[in-house]
Amino acid sequence: MPPKRLQITFGDEANEQASDDSAALLALIAALALEDVKELQNHRAGDGTAISADEELALRLYAEEASALDTFAQDVVMAQSLEKAMETDAGLLEELARLEEMARRDREFAIALSQGRMPQPAQPQRNANAGRVVVATRERPVTAAQSPSTRSALTLVEGTGDPDTRALVEMSAQTSETASKSREWQTCVICRDDIDGPVIRAPCGDTYDLDCLVSLYRAATVDETLFPPSCCRQPFNFHEVRAYMDSQLVKLVDKKAIEFGTKNRVYCHRPTCSTFLGAATASVTQLLCTTCWHYTCGHCKGAEHSATVRCTSAEDAVVVALAEQEGWKRCPGCGHLVELSVGCYHMTCRCRHQFCYVCTAKWKTCTCAQWDEARLFTAAENRVQRQGVQPARPGAPNIGWNQQVAREAERLRHDHDCAHRWRYVSDPGRCDSCGHHLRVFLYHCQQCQMRACARCTRNRWL
Repeated sequence: MPPKRLQITFGDEANEQASDDSAALLALIAALALEDVKELQNHRAGDGTAISADEELALRLYAEEASALDTFAQDVVMAQSLEKAMETDAGLLEELARLEEMARRDREFAIALSQGRMPQPAQPQRNANAGRVVVATRERPVTAAQSPSTRSALTLVEGTGDPDTRALVEMSAQTSETASKSREWQTCVICRDDIDGPVIRAPCGDTYDLDCLVSLYRAATVDETLFPPSCCRQPFNFHEVRAYMDSQLVKLVDKKAIEFGTKNRVYCHRPTCSTFLGAATASVTQLLCTTCWHYTCGHCKGAEHSATVRCTSAEDAVVVALAEQEGWKRCPGCGHLVELSVGCYHMTCRCRHQFCYVCTAKWKTCTCAQWDEARLFTAAENRVQRQGVQPARPGAPNIGWNQQVAREAERLRHDHDCAHRWRYVSDPGRCDSCGHHLRVFLYHCQQCQMRACARCTRNRWL
């Protein structure tokens, strides 16, 4: 008699929620069934008893059913193992995605700061597939531009079916790759060195490294002609670059902004102190210096005195007399004394006020001559010499030299404000604007032949 056919039925609920015990029971039942089939086959083969066609068919069906049961038991065990692995690794994968998101935001923050703009605030986004993890079964092809860390991250998130998570990883790789490529060619316009670190972009588009930007702001606190710090006549936005400076420099720049923004200023009357006290007053006012704790008159800017005493200063009288003797002028904008040494009568004070040196009226509002003839020809001779032409030796004819100077003087008479087309020259020399000697390179204007340092060409109003 053939063995009875094994009839075992499992519902969907048992198939989905099988425990470890039920999986082990299934495996045991399948193993016993296969042993029964093997024993029966050995017994019939030992007796030599012939097997009918029906018995052979029943035995084969019984063996197939037992094999199918064994395969099913193994699948249940594998499914339980995968479920445990997913529960164990779900937190790890979520942490990986969170770290990738943090890295992406950090890169965007650094890139925004290097480009001189405010970073965009992070916008939290909830993923509809958050918390659902599916084991990856295959790995997508990876491009050559992707780094090993990016490839491993893509492998982990490939099977999740979540396009947002994969987009985060790919965006991080592209941002990192773009940032590394851009750093390969960006050069500081001041020191001409490759920028290794944050890239600060000026309003005009020029790039600065951190040292040159901080150096510019430090110099601007002691040199009013550099304040406010600018590049190509476009001031920096201090609120965007203050994050690159220490707190002491930030406080000093804020303090100097108030001082340089005051036209008629009062400083402590003690020469060893000279602390800025504020704007001048219309009447006698005692201003206290919190540095040396002495009072200064806000009207005459001298030592404190009674309100019944008239404001007089012997030192001021001496300076005024010397200014009249030397022909110095007082700037209508800030009141500082200005001396014309070279060039035309067009004056630009350190407070950026432009006026006529002859009558001190606002520039281009008077009918005064623009040039003093002696200064005009001196400036023309300087330009000709910068072009490489030198006057003949004493006793030799200077016809060519005189003609070239006359042509340059006539050109200056009508067009003395040069727009400056600077050309980098790797030669040492002295800056015609600030007088500093540069040992490595200078800039030469191709039109007026002026020589200037990088700071003057970029940060001063020439």
